[in-house]
Amino acid sequence: MKRRIGLLIMGTLLSACAMAPSAPNPQVSEVSFGTVLPFGEVARVCDLELSELGQLVEEPSARGYRLFDSQPGSAGARSFYITGFADDCARQLTAANVLFGTPTVYEQLHYGPGGENVPTAETDAAYEAIKARVCGAGRGKPCGRQIGKLDKTTFFVSAYERLGQTARWSELLVHDGAVAAVAMKSAN
Repeated sequence: MKRRIGLLIMGTLLSACAMAPSAPNPQVSEVSFGTVLPFGEVARVCDLELSELGQLVEEPSARGYRLFDSQPGSAGARSFYITGFADDCARQLTAANVLFGTPTVYEQLHYGPGGENVPTAETDAAYEAIKARVCGAGRGKPCGRQIGKLDKTTFFVSAYERLGQTARWSELLVHDGAVAAVAMKSAN
């Protein structure tokens, strides 16, 4: 009898965990290698060799990911590739410049002084859901002591259409081997 009650309680807890809100997972189409994407779009590229992706330019603190530039030294928009996803396919985007950002830096910008003036979009909503699940922190509150755990599994990708001042950029949120959200942001 005690075992049945214990199993019933465990089953209830597991189903409650399954009902916890999760970050929306955007549809990412698959394209063949060499396809030129419009700025702001992200696609999967499978069945390719690392040597085809260009030069390695950055590895975020999140384990296993790498950013490749298809035309290093160019000032114009070109294909960038991010590897390390659970499906073994790279993610491609078009930009003139791409930067990775950690949850630690994100939280300093968004939850620090002046954070109410930082533009928000779908990636921010997805981050709030992930942060709540990983850290137990409420909306608009920093992760706290678990931030190191988030830094190892989560990162932001900011892509800029051209070099220099630009008021518009695309942003991806990557978490646990998948693109959790994609958004266009503007400083205006």
